[in-house]
Amino acid sequence: MSAAKRSRHATATVLGLWMVLLSVVGAGDTSGWQSRGSVSVLASWTGNEGKAFRRLLDTFTRRTGIHVDYQGTTALREVLSSEVASGTPPDIAVLPSAGELAAYAHQSQLTTLDGVIPSQESTAYGKLWKPRLSAKGPVYGIAVKADLKSIVWHDRDRRPDTLSALAADGRQWCVGMGDDAASGWPGTDWIEDLLLQQQGRSVYEDWATGGLPWTDPRVERAWQSWGSLFGKDTARTALITDFHKAGTKLFGTDPPCALEHQGSFIRGDYPDPAKADFVFSPRLLPEADRQSTAREVSGDFAAMFRDTPQAQELMRYLVSADAQQIWGRNAAGKSVHPFFANRDVPLDAQGDDAVDRNIAKTLRDSDSLCLDASDAMPTRMRVAFQRAALAYLSDTSKPPDGLLRSLERIRRSLRDTRDQPWLSTVCG
Repeated sequence: MSAAKRSRHATATVLGLWMVLLSVVGAGDTSGWQSRGSVSVLASWTGNEGKAFRRLLDTFTRRTGIHVDYQGTTALREVLSSEVASGTPPDIAVLPSAGELAAYAHQSQLTTLDGVIPSQESTAYGKLWKPRLSAKGPVYGIAVKADLKSIVWHDRDRRPDTLSALAADGRQWCVGMGDDAASGWPGTDWIEDLLLQQQGRSVYEDWATGGLPWTDPRVERAWQSWGSLFGKDTARTALITDFHKAGTKLFGTDPPCALEHQGSFIRGDYPDPAKADFVFSPRLLPEADRQSTAREVSGDFAAMFRDTPQAQELMRYLVSADAQQIWGRNAAGKSVHPFFANRDVPLDAQGDDAVDRNIAKTLRDSDSLCLDASDAMPTRMRVAFQRAALAYLSDTSKPPDGLLRSLERIRRSLRDTRDQPWLSTVCG
């Protein structure tokens, strides 16, 4: 055999061995994945948030051999409703409100997490973060991510003693109501926080759980406080401004506005998050109790639509302090930091600076937290509330009593509507 033929023969032999080796390895990998199965997850996180969450799911896959099919969408409510109606829901969905969690649980679409989540993990969450349809009912969802809402953002270079004067001038508030089909929800946050800081937790909870009429003078006062703060120009600007962009005007040498009432997640939208700081809202909201320690919060609640061994294993992982610590550290150095309701997640895993740690500490240690009221309400009530906030802001010279009577009629009708449940409690 010539040298050339021997060379070609050797090359063919080596390539053949490589093909055999690759086929064995490939078959082993495929067999491994199939033996552990897969799980589907639907959540609202896209962009940088979606990437951080995907990295967490990748870690789960490496550890367990269970493949995760993740779908992130900004139209989660519509996508999930369609999939449930067609009989093809995801195994797990992360719902952006306790009210939606309650609705799906009431329709018997969810699997109870009692017996799925170990008691050690479950006790790391206060009752606020494990909503129930009744005081002693089963748990159907747990907040795997949380945000703080009773805060006002400002440029950290501003002197603290100037903030109160700025807050009294409605032109100094950066406000945006726009969010496509959900436009108006920033207005509901304003009204909710005003009621909480003016009247306290008891009144707030009674209203948020459907017990207090919308026409109650204390509710109307919160609306009037909000409306009286803004002039026509500020209100008009708010109606045509996307909520993501409103606070980008806070910074610079001569900004057009100085304050933004918005949740902790908004910091990721600022051009330079390191320049942002916050104060708690009771200090600046009109007619608020300046000594109030009540804080409005929101959560993203993981729920199980299909009871499979793989879904159970991923649920246990998502609610664990270990997974959330990995999730937080994966986001280190990024503009978006997740915050957690799990008391066992270290503060240093939830951000890079004192601002992030302050938010995380409040979520962990405060004993006066209340869920976002509109998020906890039935869908029909929440949507009507959002639209009413837009209508009121379009002409704050008119009293809100007509809008409140309309909302009250909806509240009364929902008290007897079985498929639109109210939560029994929203404060921890």
